Amino acid sequence: MNDGPRSSAAGTALAVALLAIGFAQPGCIRAPAPTGAAEWIWTDGLGAEPGRPASYVLLRDFELPAAPEAAARLFVVADREYAVHLNGHQIARGAYRRGEPIDEFQVAHLLHEGSNRLTIEARTPHGDGGLLAGIELDDGSMPVVTDAHWRFTEAWDPRLVKGEIALADAAPMLRPVRVWGRPPVGRWGRVNRGDLQKPDQIWRSAGPRRIVRVTSSPGLELEPGMRSSHRVDFGREVAGVLELEFRPAAAAVHRELRICLASDCERRPLVLTPGRPAWRDSDRRSFDTVIVAGVPELRTVRARH
Repeated sequence: MNDGPRSSAAGTALAVALLAIGFAQPGCIRAPAPTGAAEWIWTDGLGAEPGRPASYVLLRDFELPAAPEAAARLFVVADREYAVHLNGHQIARGAYRRGEPIDEFQVAHLLHEGSNRLTIEARTPHGDGGLLAGIELDDGSMPVVTDAHWRFTEAWDPRLVKGEIALADAAPMLRPVRVWGRPPVGRWGRVNRGDLQKPDQIWRSAGPRRIVRVTSSPGLELEPGMRSSHRVDFGREVAGVLELEFRPAAAAVHRELRICLASDCERRPLVLTPGRPAWRDSDRRSFDTVIVAGVPELRTVRARH
């Protein structure tokens, strides 16, 4: 009896099975990720209260021998939300959505010869999170990606974001990041890059909507630590990105945001970066009423187009 073909088929099946098992094991060779050498990073977690909302500023300097003459693409995603600043320009914001491509923006016009600074404000409602980002030039090189060289701080300092302070001089206020690893890793799995977008114009255009009424809201049930609340009635349905301005408050206070349309309210933690007197949502929404709790002095509420 000739067992050649059957043995050959069995051997092929075994080889395929072994390859499948091998590629599923840590440390085995995988196809290159579309994000290159970028790694998921986060803060070191020291001093953070588990499960509590938190916001951090993560940043990195990088050098370019010349300003890009062609495209330069910034890819970025953060679990749960992010806002990106490049050389002091706030250019984009977004949020993590499982299974969807990560955001990608054209940023060549914001890069220059010499030292550049990429700063990302990352917010999470549950304490832990992750950030994955990088810039890819037209030749495929990536002069900056998220890795162990990044640093973070818990406090907002405009001079640091704008690059007016050298990272070496700011060393006492900066701490090393924690590295989770390259994709696929953890709950984020594999990642795919999305369509190229222009930097978000929200930060430079669209005047504020008129605020019809700002009052305290004594009927709102407040959790311990929420010492004040405000109800903002726009008088009609508006669509845009919600923006708040306020007096900076202590980091330990619990805060809550309710975004309502026709009495149907979405309730979630309001995660603020210590020292920063403003907050911007990561998504466009439709609403007619906003309730802000735990912010002692709410100064401005806008819906930007």
